[in-house]
Amino acid sequence: MAKKKTAAEKKDRAHKLNKYTALMMMSSPDINGDIIKALHQNTNFGENDLGEDIKMDFKTIIDCMERASKKVKNGDLSNLEEMLTCQTYALQNFFMTMASKAIGTTNADHIELLSRLALKAQNQCRTTIATLSEMKNPKRATFVKQLNQANQMQVNNGTEVDSENLKKNSIPATEQLEHQHGERLDTREMQEAIGAHQVLETVGEVDRSKDD
Repeated sequence: MAKKKTAAEKKDRAHKLNKYTALMMMSSPDINGDIIKALHQNTNFGENDLGEDIKMDFKTIIDCMERASKKVKNGDLSNLEEMLTCQTYALQNFFMTMASKAIGTTNADHIELLSRLALKAQNQCRTTIATLSEMKNPKRATFVKQLNQANQMQVNNGTEVDSENLKKNSIPATEQLEHQHGERLDTREMQEAIGAHQVLETVGEVDRSKDD
C-alpha cells in the first residue's frame, strides 16, 4: 500500500511541478513540440494493430528537435537545409494549385484572389531558395582599407582651409607693402640721428623788456 504523502510533501511536489512546467514552456523544443502536437490533434494517421488511433508521441518530437538544435550549434545545418528544400517544393505545389484554380474559374473576384495567393507563394518560394543558397554559399565579409590622401586641413574661425592653398596665398609682409602701397621698404643700414637745422643758433632776445 502506497504511503500517504504529507501536506508538506504535496506542497513541495506542487512547487516542483510548477517549476518544471515553466522550464518546459521556456524550452524551444518543448513548446514547439507542443504546438506541433496541438496542430495534429485531430489528424487521422490511421489505426494500429490494436485498432487504436495512431497518435504522435510527444517525447519523440522533443527528442528530434533537441538533436536538430544540437547539430545546428555544432555548425551542421543539414537538417535546416533539408527543411528549406522541402518547403520550396511545398510552396511550388501551392503555387501550381492556386494558378490552376485561377485558370479554371470565370469569376473575376476568385481569379484575383487565387492569382494573388499564387504570386505570394511564388515570391516566398524564391525567398526560400535564396536563403538556402546563402546557407550553402555564405558571403564573405570584405574589408577595404581606404587610404586617405586628402590634404591636411586647417580650421580658421570655423572655416576649413586647404593648407596647400594657404601656403600659396600667403604673401610676405614686405611684398604686401609693395603691392598695397606701391613703395618698397627702406632696407638700408640705420644711421645716427642728427639735427634737422644745425646752422640755426639759439634765438636771441627780441624786444624783451629789461628788468629794472
